[in-house]
Parts: sequence; C-alpha cells; structure tokens
Amino acid sequence: MALFAPRIRDALLFHAVFFVVAIPLALKPSVVGLNLGDLLMLLVAGYVVALPLVGLLRGHREWVALWWFLLPLSMALPCADWMLVQKMGTLHFPDHGAPRLGGAVPIYFLGMWLMLLWPLCWINAYARFPLFNAAIMALIAFTVWEWAARPMALWHAQDVRQFEGFALYPLIPEMLLGAGALWMWQIQRNRPWLSQLAGALSVAVFYAGALSLSLLWIG
Repeated sequence: MALFAPRIRDALLFHAVFFVVAIPLALKPSVVGLNLGDLLMLLVAGYVVALPLVGLLRGHREWVALWWFLLPLSMALPCADWMLVQKMGTLHFPDHGAPRLGGAVPIYFLGMWLMLLWPLCWINAYARFPLFNAAIMALIAFTVWEWAARPMALWHAQDVRQFEGFALYPLIPEMLLGAGALWMWQIQRNRPWLSQLAGALSVAVFYAGALSLSLLWIG
C-alpha cells in the first residue's frame, strides 16, 4: 500500500481538513452560538454528506461504494450502545440537547461510527495484512476516543472495570468490529446492495454479541 497514492492521499486530506475544523468547534461550541448537541448533529451530518460528494468529485467510485456499505452499519451500531445504556447500565451519555434514540443514545451517533470505520476500512483495504492492520488501527482509534470522550463529555463508562477513565471490556469487541467491517466489505463489495445491507447488519449484531460476552468475561 502506497501511503501517498491518490486514493490514500485524498482520504487523508479530507479527514485532516474536516477534523481541523470540527475538533476546535466541538471543544468550544459557544463560538458559533450552539450547544454541543446541535453542533455535533451538524458536524456529523456534514461529514456524512460531504464524504461521498468529495469522493465523486475526486473520481473515487470505491470511496462512495464503501460509504454506501458502511452507512447502514453506522446507523445500526447505536443499538449496541442502547443495550449498554438501558439493559447493562454500563454506559452513560450526558445530555447535550440532542434527540435520543430510544431515549438513550444521542442521535448523532447514527453517523459517528461512520467517521471512524470509513477511514479505517479505506486505508487498510489494500494493505498487505488488511484484517490485522484494521484490528490494530481500531484498537488505537477506539482507545483514543474512549480516553477523550470523558473530558469532552461525550460519554463515559460506569460500574465496570476501567483504566485511566475508559472501560476495558469494549476494546476487544472494537478490534473485532474494525476487522469484521473490513472483512465483510471485502466479501460484499461486488454484490447487490441488499446483500451488502444484510452483511452490514450482521456485523452490527456480531458486535453487540461480542460486547455482551466481553462484559461477562471482563467487565
């Protein structure tokens, strides 16, 4: 995999520009006169819309195809968080004014999973060891997010084993999610979209099951 091949370079540039704008705003939403919940909804919606448009403009058809595969997966994954909030009691989302899925998970999480899984799958799709790389990158990325979530008041774990403020039990399931999403994409990328949809949703169910088992064994 050539790090500066156009397909990788364009993805890195897009995400660099987006997060250079998004992170300072998320840290101080009052600058634009919004509460954090409304700002996050706008930022996530902007990412979800801008990603395929930039892909089309840059001529990356696979870029858009991966987005189309991961979007339903991203929209299904908050159901696992819903389970952790309502049934397990191990996760809490502070109220920032955004509507909530099932009264539990802020609605912007329907798109936030895409913001992590898309670059992870795109960068590793043509790597020499794609699934291993995706698992390790997922571990690093999710660990950073878990660590940053509490000071940013996005979410926090409760009543589970933790280290430096983040829960331990989600880490292995999140590694499996990263590798599983890429593996399913490799299988489904040339199949009809309904087959891709079934594959994406099966990854979400797998992740929810992995969380439950990890919570039983580790949490």
